[in-house]
This record gives sequence, structure tokens and C-alpha cells, in this order.
Amino acid sequence: MARKVKEEDYASRRNEILDAALTLVYTKGYEQMSIQDILDALKISKGAFYHYFDSKQALLDGLIERMLDEAELVLRPIVEAKDLSALEKMQRYLDTGGRWKVAQKAFMLDLLRVWHTDSNILVRQKQETAAMKRIAPMLAEIIRQGISEGAFTTKFPDQFGSMILGLARGIEDAIAELLLAEEPPPDALQRLEAILGAYSESFERILGAPVGSLSLGDMDVLKEWLVVPSLK
Repeated sequence: MARKVKEEDYASRRNEILDAALTLVYTKGYEQMSIQDILDALKISKGAFYHYFDSKQALLDGLIERMLDEAELVLRPIVEAKDLSALEKMQRYLDTGGRWKVAQKAFMLDLLRVWHTDSNILVRQKQETAAMKRIAPMLAEIIRQGISEGAFTTKFPDQFGSMILGLARGIEDAIAELLLAEEPPPDALQRLEAILGAYSESFERILGAPVGSLSLGDMDVLKEWLVVPSLK
């Protein structure tokens, strides 16, 4: 029992450090953040910090690992669902988080602003590389199921699992550029719809899925993103 309590205490303290680091990434940027900033925020010693992380790089690895743990908790049940076809799983994957993000629109827009600053480029690069290793194989599982069901015609499920993640990053960057503009264009909704339509078609062609079988955009959700003053 004592060992379990110690493990729980260790995990709790480690998460406190990660939480403080993530706040500093949002407020200062990873490049500007220092270990001393974390020590000051938590009122802990260097020895206490190095008990959990041996460097700033190890801290970044911990942040990325935790982000991917959270993503996997959402995606894994979809992949393993016995009652869903591959098309249903892929659509559910594409839909995951959409309405949740709209419900926290102001926070998500602030997060996009921070995430796309030069000071956080390393964090994004590390996250993308790690996601390729952990998330792409799960997408490949869905693709293999789709091939066996005759819904997908691609012959390269493992490679296309990674390509789907790459496309997802492209979508995020394109949408961020539009949403974070100081003065959104009057045709912002049409542009947003076009971006998602183009990527939806790309997903279908990559997978060899039926035309119109996968959708990245719900018009009601798109409109919510563009409600004033959410872009300010």
C-alpha cells in the first residue's frame, strides 16, 4: 500500500510540474521558458525538479507524451469498437473534439495563437513526430478494417495512416491562418467550407473511399467559429 501511495504522489507531483510548464508554454513560449520559471511558479528547488526531469528537453518529452496519452484515450475506443464499420470509425475520428472545441471557442482560439508562434515551433515539431509513432498505427488499423470491408481500396494502410495525420496538420494550419486574422474576410465561412471540402476529398481519394463518404466540416460548427466576437 505504501508503495502505491508513493507512486501516486510521484505521478501527482510530476503532473504539477507538467501543468506549470504547459502554462508557461502558453504564456511565454517554450523557447523563452526556463527551468527557473518553473521553480519560481511552484516554489520548489532545482533538486526537486531534477528528481522528475533531468533537463528541459526531458520536460518537453513529458509534455508531448501526456498530450498523446490524452489523444489515445479518445481514439483507442473508436478503433476497438466492434459495432462500427471502418467508415463510421474514420468519420468519428474526424469528428472527435469538434463540438467540444466550439464549446470552448475563446480558449481554443487563444491556444491556436500561442501554438502557432515561432517560440513554440519546436513543441509542434516534436508533437507531430511523436504522433506519427503513436497515432498513425491506430489509424492504420481502421484503414485495414476498411480494406477488408471493401470500403477502402488503398494498398498502403501503414503509410496512409501517417499521411492522414499530415493532412490533419495541414487543415489545422490553414484554418488557424483564417481564424486568427485581425480582420476576417467577409467570405470567411465560404473559405472555411472550401478548405474542409478540399481536405475531405483528399481523405477520400487517399483511402479510395466512396465519394461523399467522409466529411470534415459541419456547417453549424463552422458558423459557430465565425460568430463575432470569437475572432477578436
